[in-house]
Amino acid sequence: MKTFNVCGVVMIAYYICATVNCAVYHNATKPNNEWWSNTIIYQVYPRSFKDSNKDGIGDLKGITQKLDHFVDLGIETLWVGPFFKSPMGDMGYDVEDFYMIDPMFGTMNDLEELIFEMNKRNLKLIIDLIPNHSSYKCEWFQKSIKQEGKYKDYYMWRNASNQEEVVANSSVTPKPPNTWVSLFGGPAWRWNEERKQFYLHQFSKEQPDFDLRNPDVKQQLLDVMEFWMDKGVNGFRFDALKYVYENIALPDEPLLPGRTNISDYMDIDHIYTTDQPEIIDTVKEWRAFMDNYSKSKNSSFSRLLTSESYSDPSILMEYYGNSSVPGVQVPFNLALVRFPKDDHIVESIDTIIHDWMIGLPENAVANWVIENHDNLRLASKFGAETVQMFTALKLALPGIEVTYYGSEIGMEDNMYLRPEQVTDTNLAGGPKVARPRDYQRCPMQWDDSINAGFTEEKRSWLPVNPNYYRLNVEAQKKIPTSNYNFYKKMSQLRQTDTLKNGDLQTYNITKLIYILKRSLIGHESYIVVSNFGSESETVILSNAIQNLKDELFVYLGSANSAYSPGNVVSTVSTGYPLQLRPQSVVVLTDKYIKPESPANSASIGIKFNTKLIILLCVFILARYVS
Repeated sequence: MKTFNVCGVVMIAYYICATVNCAVYHNATKPNNEWWSNTIIYQVYPRSFKDSNKDGIGDLKGITQKLDHFVDLGIETLWVGPFFKSPMGDMGYDVEDFYMIDPMFGTMNDLEELIFEMNKRNLKLIIDLIPNHSSYKCEWFQKSIKQEGKYKDYYMWRNASNQEEVVANSSVTPKPPNTWVSLFGGPAWRWNEERKQFYLHQFSKEQPDFDLRNPDVKQQLLDVMEFWMDKGVNGFRFDALKYVYENIALPDEPLLPGRTNISDYMDIDHIYTTDQPEIIDTVKEWRAFMDNYSKSKNSSFSRLLTSESYSDPSILMEYYGNSSVPGVQVPFNLALVRFPKDDHIVESIDTIIHDWMIGLPENAVANWVIENHDNLRLASKFGAETVQMFTALKLALPGIEVTYYGSEIGMEDNMYLRPEQVTDTNLAGGPKVARPRDYQRCPMQWDDSINAGFTEEKRSWLPVNPNYYRLNVEAQKKIPTSNYNFYKKMSQLRQTDTLKNGDLQTYNITKLIYILKRSLIGHESYIVVSNFGSESETVILSNAIQNLKDELFVYLGSANSAYSPGNVVSTVSTGYPLQLRPQSVVVLTDKYIKPESPANSASIGIKFNTKLIILLCVFILARYVS
């Protein structure tokens, strides 16, 4: 198999390899000196991470108390969810004051202490910003209702379609400007009696949309960014970016083929309310502002701009910008978050990886998100046995990986919540397709003490998963084969030159077996082999991968694989080829690894080097004969 030397011919390599279902991505991780280019971004959901003041709600001081957890895992960057002052109708994504920390999370002094302690540990902080909307309680919105000064057109205000009748007769019911519907269900327009106009809300009616075509709004967001960068924040994750512009003509949106309900968000093709072209120019403006800020401070590192948008990869590639006018450094790749659980899992994973890698602009860095606060956790979606498989996969891929809190121990959704305990009433897509997001937002499981060590209060804001007595950080630290220690070893592997700068090769050899290979000239190679099937499989690696040594060493095996570091496997059919149990993964390397212990080496049977055994037998026989 030939590795091509430039990105422009990667597609050719893909088709050459089609006979063995493989793809080659040369120099998959672009070597550079940016602090973020190979980082793990760890998503802290602040309400659920650690409570320091015994009120049952996680806070900033709680994060500070647990900073050594990230150091131990090899985490370098924290993304902390919104902590701004908010009525919490959408758990902080409805911001009342963009310059103030909500008292439930602490004070500005607490944030400054967090940043100080993070700097001591060489940790970076990025925070959420919400550019699409504010809370209806925001001072800007209240002034906009009253049409005060520059705030008059801060939001998307529009006349009723029957405005003249409404003005002439107060008993006439105002009709919205069009038929747009909200992501959370119902019309996307809300009538304000005081102003006598509708305002747009793509989310809940308590979250009025900004008008980003207004230069005053754009400047306001830049001022917010500068305020937090002055506080020591290293970057931002811009939330819900695909919604920040709408077609200025406000046309009705068409139904999707075969759909019939113009009031159902999932039946509509949202071509006028999402992914509008102005987004690209705006992110480039934000990037320029952040770069200029860094230069003005004579900073030795760049500020990081990341974004959330469940958009097609072809659109997200535009977010990167280009070499002359750069955009988002990390447009979050969310395809792995939402791919379905079905019989085509290997094909789906391979397609997602291929589509992202093949579309990457020159010198752009890939990224991979597989869990977050809005979607099922892996252990609940695919089963607890798959946790280490996905850990190996996501941490072996090139570029940036985003870890959702608790996934390092394989936390599961808490499906035991009673209806009266549910706090999330905003159901994205409408009640027919959504479920409360509380299940995947339950408290972090630190130990087996009350409330899993999250809080000393009798009740936490959401109940802890009942499995915390066995599934927690402290318990897993003591188990060599635990999810925690597996994650930690994969994180350590990312510090090798091979994973930082090496090629990526993928092999979709069957519907069940998926292989990643990372290689770099002059350095050791690493091969991740996963069995997504329900039965054990014998994998003859040389049938798929060319130019392999006859024997490889196990760097790491999942707990259910029966392989331990230092074990040896054959890449050919003779000897002791890889016997991979269902839902298990093994990470192999051509670099010698000292076995952990004789017991571990013997646990799988004949995995010793046959040449050494033969030499030993000859030696013993010679001594016996003499």
